[in-house]
Amino acid sequence: FSIIFLNILFNFGHKIMPKIRIYLEKEIMKDEKILLNIDQRHYLKNVMRKESGDFIYVFNDLVEWKCKINFSENDEIIPYEFVRKKNKIEDIWICFSLIKKSNIKNLIQKVTEIGVTRIIPLITEHSEKFSLTTEKLKKISTEATEQCNSLHVPKISEIQLLENLLDKWEKDRLIFFCDETGGENILKFKFKLNRHKKIAIFIGPIGGWSKIDKKNFTKQNVIKINFGLNILK
Repeated sequence: FSIIFLNILFNFGHKIMPKIRIYLEKEIMKDEKILLNIDQRHYLKNVMRKESGDFIYVFNDLVEWKCKINFSENDEIIPYEFVRKKNKIEDIWICFSLIKKSNIKNLIQKVTEIGVTRIIPLITEHSEKFSLTTEKLKKISTEATEQCNSLHVPKISEIQLLENLLDKWEKDRLIFFCDETGGENILKFKFKLNRHKKIAIFIGPIGGWSKIDKKNFTKQNVIKINFGLNILK
């Protein structure tokens, strides 16, 4: 029985193994060779144990292709079968006040997986104080996109002061302001979601929004929302 059970687990795991995907910031054309960089070569050859002749998938912000690996000459992949093009996605930003550094990776991964178009880290009165490079966040977001089968890598903005961001705010972008001290259930505003093509969701720090922070939202098109009585960290 144990042997049968282990075989079932092995076969099930084998069947649902996710496809290997690599994001490229370049045009992808049929039969046009793409040279792998050092990190990509290491990932495919040493981590995923791929060999020449194996297949992977590559994508940019527009399309996805199935490619054949060729390690025998210049460590390259060759696109040979078109898979799909990117569908239109909702224009949603996530603007978050800096939280503890150890939790940033998880936050970036999850908002990437749900398909936001831009991620903006914010400095607020109660936010954590530390330096943060956008290149590191972009790497996390790119890897999350590769693994979640999306074709869209969100744009990562530099860290901004809350008041500076709102001073230059787009008037036609609706703000959903997450506030644990008040606000309505987001499901009540479905008509707003249908009417506005551009949306931003503001998430506060662990210490919550300060009175000064909240005053910065008085000039924008803002809807205060909450997700219940529990504080979501």
